[in-house]
Amino acid sequence: MVSKTLRDLIEEARNLDWDDNYTDIRHWIKVKNNAMDSFNYSMVKGSKAHFISYINGVIYRSDMHRSRTGYWKNDVNHLASVDGYINNKSMGDAFLKYVRGLGYIYREYLNLERLDYISENDGSLHIQLISDYKAKVRLKFEIGHTRAWPSCDVFNKIDVKIAKNTVYISSNISKTVINVLCSGNTKIDSYNNFVYIDIESFSDAEIIVSDSDVYSDDIDDTLNYHNIIEKTVILETPDFEFNKLFLWAKHDILEFYSETKNGSGWFAGFPVYSWFFGRDGLWMALAANQIGLTELTLKHMRLLFKYSDKGRIPHEIGLGNIMDQNYSINNTKFNTMYMSIDSSLLWLLVNESVKNWYKSDFDDNDIKNVLDFLYSCDSDNDLLLENDFMKGLIGWPETWANIRNGKTVDINALWIEVLKYYRNDEYDYALKRYVSLFFNEYMSIDFIDSKAHEIKSAMQFVPGIFLMDQRISKRLRDLIPGMFTPWGLRSMSVYDEMYDGGYHTGTVWPLMTGWFVLSAYNNGLKDEAFNALKTFVNAAFSANDPGRINETYDPVSFTPTGQFAQGWSSSMFVLSLMQGMLNINSLDFKPENFECKNIPESWDYVKIHNLIWRDKFYDVYINHDYHSIIEIKMSDVNEDNR
Repeated sequence: MVSKTLRDLIEEARNLDWDDNYTDIRHWIKVKNNAMDSFNYSMVKGSKAHFISYINGVIYRSDMHRSRTGYWKNDVNHLASVDGYINNKSMGDAFLKYVRGLGYIYREYLNLERLDYISENDGSLHIQLISDYKAKVRLKFEIGHTRAWPSCDVFNKIDVKIAKNTVYISSNISKTVINVLCSGNTKIDSYNNFVYIDIESFSDAEIIVSDSDVYSDDIDDTLNYHNIIEKTVILETPDFEFNKLFLWAKHDILEFYSETKNGSGWFAGFPVYSWFFGRDGLWMALAANQIGLTELTLKHMRLLFKYSDKGRIPHEIGLGNIMDQNYSINNTKFNTMYMSIDSSLLWLLVNESVKNWYKSDFDDNDIKNVLDFLYSCDSDNDLLLENDFMKGLIGWPETWANIRNGKTVDINALWIEVLKYYRNDEYDYALKRYVSLFFNEYMSIDFIDSKAHEIKSAMQFVPGIFLMDQRISKRLRDLIPGMFTPWGLRSMSVYDEMYDGGYHTGTVWPLMTGWFVLSAYNNGLKDEAFNALKTFVNAAFSANDPGRINETYDPVSFTPTGQFAQGWSSSMFVLSLMQGMLNINSLDFKPENFECKNIPESWDYVKIHNLIWRDKFYDVYINHDYHSIIEIKMSDVNEDNR
């Protein structure tokens, strides 16, 4: 029953230990140290479904409104909780070791081994169990049948039928089918929306959960899908930890790509904001284009454009039926679907990036629609854009958007870059006005309405991503003492009167750490940039789910907060290294113009193998005295990947 591929994966994982995190690039390993350290989230995911459980393989029911724990396919939760016993010992207590590979998770228990994966062909969940006939296993599945936010739909009544070793579950929400394949004895019962599966005297068993009577058993296809990320844009440096995180950050970008009935693109993160976002996915796209995933970028862009409102690119697109997506800011309710200006700005910049790396399929009319919306945000016709809280025309941060009307430092930095590519005749005037307003004072000016307002926040990092100026360099230096921590950059300086350690008022964000890295490298602060870049690596190797980078971290201690897996946290590491350190710019990289002077003193060299640009492959080599970029043949790429 167990394929050779699965047996090989299990045998490989069985022989790994904690120390292998620092020598094995293809796996992350966690060994249980105490009773509670295995109750952190983990995830196995394909493009069509995902399964979030704890490290130990158990998952308890959440509120199911926004949280996407358990097994989800499209907008439906099929399994709300998973628990069990092995020889009368709880799975949490029997758990010993966890290994995450590219596209699967292996777990070792007392007298039992387990491997989970999501079929890339149909999104079915596969739980493979291996025993030596000594394990008596009871699994307990709670049926979910709820719909994803913004829907609040929950089943009215669940009907369960058991036919031999198959369970058929139906409701007004969906259908779930659980198949049990076992070499030993099997007994299945159902009670109060729970399914109980008892297995004993077996060498191997497989539980398949799907929304169909027919399921795909395609471990080889699934592995091929996930392993494609190993074959292109391969980082080689003297630092193994950088090389490993780069591989896995690339995999996160692939893994977060999701296909739903509303469209395809990147989910923002897990387990809560597991739907499509404008700004989140578009920051991810800038990195995705650099690693050969431009076709996924185009799918995300098409989805956003499909739901745009006269050129206003959505902030977020929930799953299920599109409906009001309400969010309150200071007692004012907004439909969050269009709650941003920066989504439209980033969409245009990503389109330019797509044109640079591959080709865009958006026509001049599409571009004009988005540009026209943005010009409508210039209320005083001075070629700079204004936020308007009451119209929902805001950027970041949402929690204090109500005071942030007028011209803002971050939105207009993005706008200036848009003009550079789409309205170059207006670029010089707008740039001069922008710099004179925001960088003509010693203050860190954040926004301007009837007067200038100083806020020392991470929004000050955005201009330097695109602009080189001594005043930007000085501002970055001035902000470092109140914002830098060994685990990343705070969203606000401790020296600002608004700082309180909150979500947008102090919390450490890897996203904003990446902004700082890009800005610092671009403005001559390469030592400060590299110190910040290293925080991504330190966070990943110290994560509760090794290799993951959280959405946020506490501002005064290394305590992960927010989502355990966040798309732009991982993609910002890729973008920061590729564009910041290596000068492979997402918007305007050209092989013939390539040069790089930012590699750290502690590294002798950096190599990038199989860089993809416009359907051609290149090898990049950099040291302190020399750099080269050489086109290679497709046959050489295929040979390297054998």
